[in-house]
This record gives sequence, C-alpha cells and structure tokens, in this order.
Amino acid sequence: MNTEKTVFSKLFKSENVELASQKVELVLELGGIKSMSSRLKSKIKSFNSKFNTLDDLVRSLRTEAKELDSGVDSFYKEVQELKKQGQKQASELGLKFANTPIGKEVNSIETSILSGELATIKQGLAIRLN
Repeated sequence: MNTEKTVFSKLFKSENVELASQKVELVLELGGIKSMSSRLKSKIKSFNSKFNTLDDLVRSLRTEAKELDSGVDSFYKEVQELKKQGQKQASELGLKFANTPIGKEVNSIETSILSGELATIKQGLAIRLN
C-alpha cells in the first residue's frame, strides 16, 4: 500500500505542476502581456529603422560638408583671380566690371561669403544629435 500512495502522490504532484503552468499561461494570455510585448517589440524595431536612416543621412551630410569646406577656399581664390582679370578687361573697354553679368555674379559670391552664408551652411551641417 505504501507503493500505491507514493505513486498516487507523485501523479497528483505532476498534475499540479502542469495545471499551475497552464494557469500561468492563461493569466499571461488574459492580461495581454504577449500581445503588448509583441507591439512594443514592433515599435522598437520601427524606431531603430528610422534612427538608422537618420544616422545614414547625418553621415552623408557630414561628408558633403567636408567636401564643401575644402572646395570653398579654392573656389574663392578662383573668383578673386577672375575678378582681377575682369576688372582689367572692363577697364580697357571703358566699362565698370561690377555692372557686367560676370561682375554681378562675382559680387553675389563675395557677398555670400562675407555675409557668412557658407559658414552658416557648414555650421548647420555640423549638427550633433543628443
């Protein structure tokens, strides 16, 4: 008889364990934890995807800013040389260089550089995300 009690007690205990785990699953399912967890994971994945896109854009902007920065100095030197040549030729023809289409363009470029437009662009491209 001792053997029968032992067998029954073991069977009873194992059934309780199965029932207990089923109850836990049921409670989790009823509470919606699984679906909430799934939605949260989906939102996190979407956020990470958007952040990666933003990261790529920032990298691209930084590269363009470096290229712009390195090109500005040489461009400005070329503009100054063009201005000297234009002033000389305009003077020989009795014209005022600033009134010619090229002179007006050179003036516009100088104004942009002097007013800080290019510096502003470079600063804007150096944005750091916190």
